Formats: sequence, structure tokens, C-alpha cells
Amino acid sequence: MAKRGQSILIIAVSIAILLSAFGLPATANGPQNSGQSNPGGYVKYTLILINNTLINGNFVNTHNAMKPWGIAYDPSNGYIYVADAGSDTVSVIDGTTVIANITVGQRPWGIAYDPSNGYIYVANSGSDTVSVIDGTTVIANITVGKWPAWVAYDPSNGYIYVTNSNSHTVSVINGTTVIANIPVGQVPVGVAYDPSNGYIYVTNVFSDAVSVINGTTVIANIPVGIGPWGVAYDPSNGYIYVTNSGSGTVSVINGTTVIANITVGKGPGGVAYDPSNGYIYVTNAGSDTVSVINGTTVIANIPVGQRPVGVAYDPSNGYIYVTNWYSGTVSIISTSSTSPSVVPALAVVAAVVVVVLIVALLMIKHRKP
Repeated sequence: MAKRGQSILIIAVSIAILLSAFGLPATANGPQNSGQSNPGGYVKYTLILINNTLINGNFVNTHNAMKPWGIAYDPSNGYIYVADAGSDTVSVIDGTTVIANITVGQRPWGIAYDPSNGYIYVANSGSDTVSVIDGTTVIANITVGKWPAWVAYDPSNGYIYVTNSNSHTVSVINGTTVIANIPVGQVPVGVAYDPSNGYIYVTNVFSDAVSVINGTTVIANIPVGIGPWGVAYDPSNGYIYVTNSGSGTVSVINGTTVIANITVGKGPGGVAYDPSNGYIYVTNAGSDTVSVINGTTVIANIPVGQRPVGVAYDPSNGYIYVTNWYSGTVSIISTSSTSPSVVPALAVVAAVVVVVLIVALLMIKHRKP
């Protein structure tokens, strides 16, 4: 009986060790509340930009001076480009690793890729310029209006459109030359292209309206919510999605008509479309979450870092990248609805426990008098 008791004790201790080792996700790196059961995905990694450190899960206990803002994907090299407003640099990310830091103008905000020449365009809000990057090299700095905020490419004419928030204009760039400055509403920030009609949509924060540009002419102004900020196009339904930072809503526009207003988190800003699942991802700077929209319905809210602003999709790996301004990090969201790390760990626990039990029982049987 004493030997049998020792064997049972061994079994119990083994199970306890295994459960502590594999059964729960680690919490040493900070809170792991990453929304792993959300249908829109969960935070798989957190990338700390200042020291190029990758952490599993959603890590929020950090703050540094990088202040990442705008973000864009470059399909020509598969890199993610992040405008770091606090360090006057652009971080270049390959998958989950920062491979370069490019010095640009002061307080870079918006950033976009131009497929016609392969360049990255960065709006430097503190320098009133746009830096043009080829790979990891700045090849030009273009003077635009006051406090340039966001950037978008129009494939129908090959032009780059830059919102100048303090000039209340949009600069139109052909290559590296400004060819027009278009007056729009008060404090323009977001800008996006709609391929279904060839129009450019510009959010005017203080006008609570969206200007619609055809070429270099404003053809409509659409009233939306309070403080419209980000804007993106959804090719699956042809709608334009506009984040209203002061209303906590997203306006859905069909052509020049608002057809819906969707309640999201506090201070929504960035917005992007994910073609792999057809969802719209919205950063909520006041809630530290990302809302996931299917059509006109919010289906999930994913916790991320502090003050999320920019968001972009990377088709090479299927991840959603979110810039967290206050945290100085990038949240990397896997669009799978369930964390792939927890289930295998539990499977390992179950398998090893069964093996331990079988071995222990055989030992007990073998030692019976």
C-alpha cells in the first residue's frame, strides 16, 4: 500500500507540474486579454517598436516616445511601413520584425503606397512636406500645404492626394510634383479612393462632412457624424466607411448617400478592409479596442494597445496591423477566431497525463505481491 501511495503521489505531482507548465497562457509579459474568442480575430503578437521586441499576445504595459500613427503595406516587397510621429522616422516591418528605421520629416502621420512607381509617400505634419521613400531610402521631399495629415493613391490618374489639415486643402502630386491644391472643408484629415466611381473621399473634421473629389474638382459634400476622421473603401459591397471620432460611430456611404451609422467604440479613427474575410476593422483610440464590422453590424471588439490609431491589412500573411500611439507598439491581429496556441497546449497536457497514468498503473500492477 505504501508503494501504491507513493505512485499515486507521483501521478498527482506530475499532473500538477504539467498543468502549470502548459495549461494556462503566460502572464509575465502583461495582460493577455486579446479577444481570442472574437470572430474577427485576436492579438497574436505585440511588437515594441523602440527595441524591436516581439511579445506573444496583447501586451499593454508599455509607453515610449515612438508614437506610431499611420501605417501602410507595400506589396512590392511585402513590408509594413509605420509612421512614427514621436521620433520623425518610419519603421519598416518584415512580418514581425523591424528591419529598418528611416528618418523623414517632422511628426510623420499618414502614409501610402504608389504602385505606379513603387514608392512610399509619407505626410510630415510638422514639416509641411511629403517624404518619398524607395525601399528604405528617402529620394525626395515635396513641399505641400500646412500640417499634411493623410495620403492616398488614385490609380485612375496615377496621382497622390494629400490632406492639408491647417490649409483646408488637398494637394495633388504627380510623381514628385504638386500639380494642384483643392479647397475642401475645415481640417481635412482622412482620404481614400473609390474605384467603383473613380472619386476621392476626404473627411473634414471640423465641418462634419466628407468632400467628394472627381480629379481635381469637389463635386459633393456629404454630412456625416461629428469629427469624421478615417475613411476606407469596401470592394465587397462598394461602400465607403467613415469613422466619426466625436460621435463614436461609423457612417456608411453609398456613392454620395449615407445609408447607415454604426456605433463602435470611443474615438474611432483608423479604418481598413480585410479581403480575406470581408470585414472592416476600426481603431477606437478612446476604448483601446478594434471594432470588427461585417456589412453594417459590429461582430467583435478586440482589445489592443493604448490609443490605437492606424490600421492596415497584410495579404502576405493575413494579419491586421494596428499602431498604438500611446503604447509605442504595433498589435498584430490574427484573423482566425480562435488562438492556435491554447488548444495544442491543452492537447499536450491531456496526452502526457494519460501516458503518466498508464505508466503509473503498470508500475503498481507490476509491484503487486
